[in-house]
Amino acid sequence: MRWFTFLAIVCVSVISFAAVAAEQAKSKPPELKVLERLVGTWNSESVSRVAEWTPVEACAKGALTREWVLDGRFLQEKGKHSDGDSIVMFSFDVEKKAYRSWLFHSDGNTSETQGQWDESTKTFTFTSDLNGLKNTSTIKFIDEDNHKWTAVVKDAQGKVFYDGEGKCTRRK
Repeated sequence: MRWFTFLAIVCVSVISFAAVAAEQAKSKPPELKVLERLVGTWNSESVSRVAEWTPVEACAKGALTREWVLDGRFLQEKGKHSDGDSIVMFSFDVEKKAYRSWLFHSDGNTSETQGQWDESTKTFTFTSDLNGLKNTSTIKFIDEDNHKWTAVVKDAQGKVFYDGEGKCTRRK
């Protein structure tokens, strides 16, 4: 009888643990809520200032569409601009306790960053190492219909390889 009771307790514990684990896997991290601010269709303007990778200042205009994909765990951005097309994926990595982004551009450039959200300044700050170069980028919300971004890539000596910024305005 003791053996049967012990076995029953073990089985119930295993089943309960599996159910809790499955439920946790289904639940989305609350940090994803901040990314909701980016959902929608946006007009965008950007400037890439003179730097190592951009010997001549360049401006671009275009549109971005951002929507939730993959069961609402990733925010996908599709961009069409005068300087090419892009896809960016945003999410929150629970294990790393960081926001992550992956950029793919039609010119072949890619990048992967991770960052943090600062509620007091309404700003994401992302960083990455690009083969020894430090990439720092931000997305700052001005209000619900406008945000600005910056991106700077430098080497250890401070030489600037890329320096750009842009503004996105929600389409009504």
